[in-house]
Amino acid sequence: MFRFEKEQTVHDFNGLKIGGQPGEYPRVLGASIFYNKHETVLDDHTGKIDKDKAEALWNRCMELYDITGNPYIIQILAEYSEAFESYFTWFDSIDNKTPFLMDSSVPAALAHACEYVTEVGLADRAIYNSINGSIPPENIEALKNSDVNSAIVLAFNPADPSVPGREKVLVEGGVAGQEKGMLQIAEECGVTRPILDTAATPLGLGSGGSFREILACKAIHGLPTGGAYHNMTVAWTWLKRWRGTAKSPSVLVSQYEGKDILLEQMGHHHFGGMDGIKQAAWSSPDIGCNILAMALGADLIMFGPIENCEGIATATAFTDIVLAESARELGLDVLADTHPIYNLI
Repeated sequence: MFRFEKEQTVHDFNGLKIGGQPGEYPRVLGASIFYNKHETVLDDHTGKIDKDKAEALWNRCMELYDITGNPYIIQILAEYSEAFESYFTWFDSIDNKTPFLMDSSVPAALAHACEYVTEVGLADRAIYNSINGSIPPENIEALKNSDVNSAIVLAFNPADPSVPGREKVLVEGGVAGQEKGMLQIAEECGVTRPILDTAATPLGLGSGGSFREILACKAIHGLPTGGAYHNMTVAWTWLKRWRGTAKSPSVLVSQYEGKDILLEQMGHHHFGGMDGIKQAAWSSPDIGCNILAMALGADLIMFGPIENCEGIATATAFTDIVLAESARELGLDVLADTHPIYNLI
């Protein structure tokens, strides 16, 4: 594959390493939990959850980590301050080591999260998501006044999704009302462990720049880089027809052995049913976009719902083994004893 000329920074979160040259360390996987209408959430305001079900989901991630060697971190989403407190307390009760992302569409809740993790001594494990062109002054102050020293730094430029446009956001600023670049804001907030997010944008709206920016971030800044590339498939309007169960299979006709035949009928005998066809059509690009990102050097893959931990596990391990073999050919060492190349070969 390739290696970057620029020295690559590696961040350490209680032994979990992220960054470096492609192939040196295993890719890190970010699993989202407590998102809108998540089955474990009983009350999204207070943060009441089905603890057994939530713990079982996280335990499965840890089991996959043991098998493959690819570490998982958890992305905790909440819209209310009280919920954040509940979720953090729960996670710390079952795992007192793994880092977690704090994510919210409500700035006030995210600002409170900074204050709370500082108050209860969890700030060193917390990753603020994210410093972007829309971050309000109140959140900049909250992050600056907290003990949180890690954050996702988003390279999103709504006016220019090209690589130069994304780099302008990171370095120059002048986007979405921010006079400063995102990296400068991060530094002024005391963020010493920034993770660059290349801002996955939909197909046709700069998706190529989302992937090319991985190379730019690693080559220019040498910092750990990644993103939520599955958002590309979520935003792909054409693909949405493949999601879910077919309600009217009779309208779907295909050619099979020279004859017109109902796809649903054909599916039962040859493809595992319509649901199987739809699931494969949806999951293939959902996983494929992440493989592409990893092959280009992405260190962190925020793959979406925690329930999808199974599919991403094998895809990531496969990619990491290829990267590790290539790294050795380029004179690099595999630096993690738990790397998939040691576990699965």
